[in-house]
Amino acid sequence: MAPAFPCAEAWDCISRYIYTALQGGSIMHGWTRDDRLMVACCNDGTRPVVFKLERIDIPETLEEEAWLASQDFANTPEDAYTGEE
Repeated sequence: MAPAFPCAEAWDCISRYIYTALQGGSIMHGWTRDDRLMVACCNDGTRPVVFKLERIDIPETLEEEAWLASQDFANTPEDAYTGEE
């Protein structure tokens, strides 16, 4: 059963990304510098809603904390994938 969410169709569009993030998976591997970030849109053509989904990692060990601190998760407009080569 889906959690309390205002629109069942929107939940259907983003739930797979939510479940991937909950398992610690990469939401958009290779599309952004930060694999914890995803931008998704519901498929309602007349009232689309855009969602920014972000997995927040909470380190459980000192090793994980050090790894997270060493990552460069900054994104700039120049990093955006536009389809052009």
